[in-house]
Amino acid sequence: MKILIDTNILINLEDNKVIGDSFSQFYRLAIENNCKVIYHPKAIPADIERDKDSSRKEITISKLKKYQQLEDYAKPTADFLSNFRIKKVNDQIDCIQLYQLQKGFVDYFITQDKGIHANAKKLGLDSKVLDISSILKMLDEQFTIVIPTHPILKEHSLREIEDKFNTPFFDSLKADYGDYFIKWLEKCVRNNRKCYSLIVDDNLQALLIYNVESVEDHKLSNIFEKALKICTLKVSDTAFGIKLGELFINKMFEYCINQKIQYLYLTVYEKQEHLIMLLETFGFYREIFKNGQGLTEIRMIKCMNKKLIFDNVNSIKNHPFYYDNQEFSKFVIPIQPHYYGNLFKDGKLRPASLFDNSPDSVNEIQGNTIIKAYISNSKIKNLKQGDILFFYSSKVNQSIEPVGILETIKIVKDFKELSEIVSKKTVFSQEDLLKMLNEKGELHVITFRLITYLKKKIGLQKIKQIDSFKNKIQTITRISESDYQLLKNEEYFDKRYIIN
Repeated sequence: MKILIDTNILINLEDNKVIGDSFSQFYRLAIENNCKVIYHPKAIPADIERDKDSSRKEITISKLKKYQQLEDYAKPTADFLSNFRIKKVNDQIDCIQLYQLQKGFVDYFITQDKGIHANAKKLGLDSKVLDISSILKMLDEQFTIVIPTHPILKEHSLREIEDKFNTPFFDSLKADYGDYFIKWLEKCVRNNRKCYSLIVDDNLQALLIYNVESVEDHKLSNIFEKALKICTLKVSDTAFGIKLGELFINKMFEYCINQKIQYLYLTVYEKQEHLIMLLETFGFYREIFKNGQGLTEIRMIKCMNKKLIFDNVNSIKNHPFYYDNQEFSKFVIPIQPHYYGNLFKDGKLRPASLFDNSPDSVNEIQGNTIIKAYISNSKIKNLKQGDILFFYSSKVNQSIEPVGILETIKIVKDFKELSEIVSKKTVFSQEDLLKMLNEKGELHVITFRLITYLKKKIGLQKIKQIDSFKNKIQTITRISESDYQLLKNEEYFDKRYIIN
């Protein structure tokens, strides 16, 4: 990315005074991400030459040398210049710089000059002429790595758990990979590789080590761009039942979306049947290969490019992406805050707790899963697989935040069937379920996939303005298509997950 800076930006960056945070952050983000911060040799030097303070002029010119000049720049045409009233040298300098932008010789022009912004608007270049706060926001959104979070997991450097490398947790990995695994772990520590871990009572219970790889590193067939590799995914036998595989995978989906990475993969052995089945459920496909030790392994690969999905079905294999056209109805489901906190543990409406890494919190399995269950007394019958569900945290929060896709809906009268459907997916205990079923005789059971959370919650004030919510969301409530489009236009939904 080529970023052309105006004189007023250079002065803020290099003047003999305390530099503003916005300017220093802009320069740091640009340089760290291989953006070229450049100047026009016929613009900034000409401005500097007019400085009557010879000492300051000399210092500024010396500092200009650390920036790259725009090479082979274009001379503005008479037709281009006719768009402006050029009265002073400054006006001519502004036009010279704007012309480079119009020609596409630079990607952005950064200036604090309001007159230049006004002229850029006349030319339709206003989206490319930014002030310092706008370019900082753009660079931050494009380059700052947003790490997905979850209350029971910690994202950190692998160096932080180096003291646990000799614990029994790693024994199976050492058995599978031998000395190679130890050397690889040591390499990861040297390279400051990042990971997610779950530590309970100072014991490592689960670990995911990940890395973004170039084409030269991953060598995936017919994939010619970077990919996110799950290098190690290990859950202890004692933690096997808490659905950490689903939780880890969903966080990697989120990471890929945040970083615009279109492929996710990991290697597995044929004997890892449970993991392979889980991965295939969520749309991973197999690729057989020989590893460095000559052993046959399987690459499980997930395409994260929603533009390659064409089936118009909200299938689990397309997760976490979904269609939201008129073929799919939209519903809001009310849930009490206590249950909300257990079911949607990484939601913003749920406050963090000091007990999130306690055994009790970890064993709230329904908060770790992608597929969850909701049990209702509602008699609504027009829901169908693939419909879009939003969840309303009632009472204290009075807000809508989670987004899900309906998988199944069934009226259940038998406790054994009920237990099988909702096992490890619901906030209710077996005792609660039995009591509810005995009292009601039958229960409506909805299973759904948690996709993501709204970009901004739909609060009570907005809820009161929506015609579909006139019943105050006391029961499962259908959102009309017009109301849904209204909310969509107001950017409540994260469109990165929606298939156009």
